[in-house]
Amino acid sequence: MTLRCNVVFLCAAFLAAGAFSQTANAQVLYGSVVGIAEDPSGGGVPGATVTITNRATGQTHEAKTDGEGRYLIGNVLPGLYDVKITANGFRTQTKTDLIVEANTVSRGDLKLEVGSLTEQVTVQAEATLLQTDKSDTHSTITGNQIVNLALPAYRNYQSLMNLVPGATPSTFQNSATDTPNRALSTHVNGTNRNSNNTRIDGASSVNLWLPHHAGYVQPAETVDMVNVTTSAADAEQGMAGGASVTVVTRSGTNQFHGSAFEFHDDQHLKARNFFQAPGVDKPISIYNNYGLTLGGPVVKNKLFFFGSWDVTRQRQGAVSRYSVPANDLRGGDFSRVSTLIYDPNTGNPDGTGRTPFAGNRIPANRLSPISQKIIAFYPQANLAGDVNNYFGSGVPRFDRDYVDVKMNYNRNERHALWGKYGHMSALVGSKGIYGVAGGPAPGADPGLGDTHINNGSIGHTYTFSPGRERTSAPTTGSNSEFRDSMARIFAKVGSRTLVSTDITILASLGGCR
Repeated sequence: MTLRCNVVFLCAAFLAAGAFSQTANAQVLYGSVVGIAEDPSGGGVPGATVTITNRATGQTHEAKTDGEGRYLIGNVLPGLYDVKITANGFRTQTKTDLIVEANTVSRGDLKLEVGSLTEQVTVQAEATLLQTDKSDTHSTITGNQIVNLALPAYRNYQSLMNLVPGATPSTFQNSATDTPNRALSTHVNGTNRNSNNTRIDGASSVNLWLPHHAGYVQPAETVDMVNVTTSAADAEQGMAGGASVTVVTRSGTNQFHGSAFEFHDDQHLKARNFFQAPGVDKPISIYNNYGLTLGGPVVKNKLFFFGSWDVTRQRQGAVSRYSVPANDLRGGDFSRVSTLIYDPNTGNPDGTGRTPFAGNRIPANRLSPISQKIIAFYPQANLAGDVNNYFGSGVPRFDRDYVDVKMNYNRNERHALWGKYGHMSALVGSKGIYGVAGGPAPGADPGLGDTHINNGSIGHTYTFSPGRERTSAPTTGSNSEFRDSMARIFAKVGSRTLVSTDITILASLGGCR
């Protein structure tokens, strides 16, 4: 069997600096917060200070409202935020629990009340019923949904793509031996499945040899949210003619959080196959998925970590019928075959005058010793007939391990950095039904696939100035964002090994005027 290694690339970089106008667009990995600060009469309040604070990590972003009271804060990591607006002559106004999601624009409008800065008014943020700040069509799958809903397909978050409008039911593709991460494929709005693009923490993850595969499938317990854009995507959602899928992985917070999980299934918990012969036991079917997660602070409000260990062990028995040489034919006895077997040592060069073997049986001393050694590798028939005369069974091996680590560092109010590393290793496959002679394998490909995927990414966001008042579109000031990510798959089946990598760099500029 010829098997080529899966190859994935994950590399993207975004740089933002200069003197250009920045609009209220969200970023692929980040979200944006926009809003208007109004006085009691409905007029805009210019020069007000807007501060948003991540409730989990304490990270803050600051901006000033423009001449019409509008503001924009970009490059905001997904999470739950409090929005505080202060202005001379008005009470301090705070909106709590504003949800910021990747590739979305969250609105934090506030109406200020006349009074002293020392007086505070707090309101609860409400869910936005209609998206008015972006024209795209997207769906968001939260981490709570992923870990609490029943996930089929090796607990793959991609199975929830079935809930996205316009998506066809997701399905497996290719064999588990060479694609043990078990990526799922789907068609969105009638587009080709190769046109979908998956990003992990903002950087593309695509299997170059099989572009309908995501290169690295994040374990369910490590996913914070998934944003799926299906139409009218922003320009930075490029490389996707179908769905643009952004996966945001979990990060540590100011509180320690951890989990231990185990999912088990076996043949004793399943119904008996209606067509199974009486007295025959159900085939072995054992599935275990277990692991640990832990995240928390290293330095409160500054440095955070999150780690995950995810293990899958599966033994899925399979049975089938195969064809091997019948026992009498193995010994040269063709007496029941109507076709005459001639002695090749007799007759003329033109084929005439040949003498058939007596009784259509080849003498034992005339059988090729080479063919006898070869045929000895094949099992003897255990069923009657010349075809489908061997009943065989096997229990393919599926052993897969994920290790993921992520660090976040809030260096100061203007500079935040993060880095992530993930590794998947897998041994998947089964022995050929004919042993050393090879042949097919029940329930799997013959041979053992040894696959390793390394996924790494780094990023940082730096704000050069907190913003300034202006009379045109809102701004957050000049800022810089950089992301770089790369993945590498190493796969080995038998004695054949192939490795390939590809790197792509994207850049964009943005700022204020």
